[in-house]
Amino acid sequence: MTAIRGVAARGSTLVPTGLWSGRLQITPLLVSLLAWMALATTSCNGSSESDSQCRGLDKKVVALIDEYKELRERRRRLPEGVYDKDLRDHGGKLHKVLESLGTELGHPPSTRKIIVGCLGAPDAIWNNAQMAPYLGIYERERKKSGSEPAAKRNREYLIYHWRGGHDFLFFINEDGRIVDHGWWFAYE
Repeated sequence: MTAIRGVAARGSTLVPTGLWSGRLQITPLLVSLLAWMALATTSCNGSSESDSQCRGLDKKVVALIDEYKELRERRRRLPEGVYDKDLRDHGGKLHKVLESLGTELGHPPSTRKIIVGCLGAPDAIWNNAQMAPYLGIYERERKKSGSEPAAKRNREYLIYHWRGGHDFLFFINEDGRIVDHGWWFAYE
């Protein structure tokens, strides 16, 4: 029998030592329950941090963020080769939610901190050189709408995948401020 801080261990039974003479049994079920509670507490603490980043946003935007997180997690758990129209189709849930998030958060006064804090880490972060081959559609759409693309500064592109690396939403970050957003479609 090994003594550990006032408790003697014998197999899976813990026997208190000292003044109390009763027996304390910790079953594997109880150990599992305690471990689950510890993990749940940690998960909740993580989400409260992101919740504080989203505080002050419109309820509609917060609902979109929650839906995005659920769909993103569902996409991550989807086995390779399995098709889910909500996640893959043009006009599917994930596409519509990302489109709405771009419209709602893809401009000032949004910040990098808000985007990453609320949506989670981007699937990729690219600089001007990495993003240059993907900006043709974005620049063409800006010209069509009567807006000339802003002069290229030292930008960071926060990329959130819709259908992997070939279709994605990007937020344009300049010095911590989101200045615009756009899409890259591979048109496959």
